[in-house]
Amino acid sequence: MSNFAKSVRALCTVALGGVAAASVTQVSAEDGVSKSEIHVGTSLAVTGPIAVCAGVGDGASAYFKTINDAGGVNGRKIKFTVLDDAYSTQRAIGNTRRLMGQDKVFAIFSGCGTATGAAVLSIVEKDSIPYLFPNVGLDSLVNPVKKNVFSILPLYGQQLTTMIDYVAKSRSPKTAAISMINIAGHEAWLAAVKSKLAALGIQIVDEQLIDVTSPEKATFVTQMKAKNPDMVVMIDSSPGAARYVLEMARQNWKPKVITGISTLTDESFLRAAGAAAEGVVVAPSAMLPTADPKAKECVDALSAYDKALTPSSFTMFGCLGAKVFVDALKRAGAEPTRASLVAEIEKTKGFESGFSGPITFSPSAHQGLTSVYPVGIEGGKFKVLGAPLPLQ
Repeated sequence: MSNFAKSVRALCTVALGGVAAASVTQVSAEDGVSKSEIHVGTSLAVTGPIAVCAGVGDGASAYFKTINDAGGVNGRKIKFTVLDDAYSTQRAIGNTRRLMGQDKVFAIFSGCGTATGAAVLSIVEKDSIPYLFPNVGLDSLVNPVKKNVFSILPLYGQQLTTMIDYVAKSRSPKTAAISMINIAGHEAWLAAVKSKLAALGIQIVDEQLIDVTSPEKATFVTQMKAKNPDMVVMIDSSPGAARYVLEMARQNWKPKVITGISTLTDESFLRAAGAAAEGVVVAPSAMLPTADPKAKECVDALSAYDKALTPSSFTMFGCLGAKVFVDALKRAGAEPTRASLVAEIEKTKGFESGFSGPITFSPSAHQGLTSVYPVGIEGGKFKVLGAPLPLQ
């Protein structure tokens, strides 16, 4: 599906249950709750430099469709509005204000992009509206705990320290370079990476800060190649990381190992980087690869929703968030409120998605996943390299 087609779809509010909003009679004082539907919405990048984020909305929409086709949740179907922010913080703020003020959604559900996630957080954290399960690894989402904000994706700092420790044991690097995009939260991630490398006795020989929208990687690769580190720690979007790895291949240079955050385990990175990433990338994944039989439920839901869409870690993440939301919404009862939804999410203990680690929340812990899969690239495919790793 083209980005244009995705953008058109994202700019349209689709009532997945087929019920026009104008015909719905409100029977509850709670925003977003009517007799026949629950309305949630999100702002994410359907177009722009991280348009792969569109998959998060697609995966959630697909799972909601399967729920709606089966009758919905406690007699109500889920209406999911996706607004495109093109990874612009100002558009994300405008979209969120529209969802809250004009559309009066029950919750801000999902989303994708660290900078835009930080912008959305600035709007919702002082409000009672739930902000649920964005594909954002920003520490400030859950530290300190905010009553209405919940995350599933392991925080990027946790992902990085966990994977660096794993790679140090399996590949024994002596030197390292850090390539990091300049986005909200990067200072804390950089400090975590440096602390972990120092603790492991790995010398940092190069450090780079790159603008997230910059397509140019040659200068950065040339600089890093001259230092020839054993390990590269890469914090970038899936497209950005792929461009970096391809430029390494063009310059005929490959470090012993590349690690980083979960963006390196998305199919868009795999397709773009190709053979250049073979055997060298070892990164964390919150979920099993899409080819794993345990991913079948979400893969099948996506195909039923739109056969033109390609399964990816982003679509799987959207599906995962939707599953957790539906589980809590069922438990919130026949007349759900925002308060009852939040209370049920906080009671979630060991929720099994089938394709991720168990998900647990509590009043004092709003970060749901506590482990990641170590994933490598072999034979042009993602391969889980071992048991889930507890987050550090």
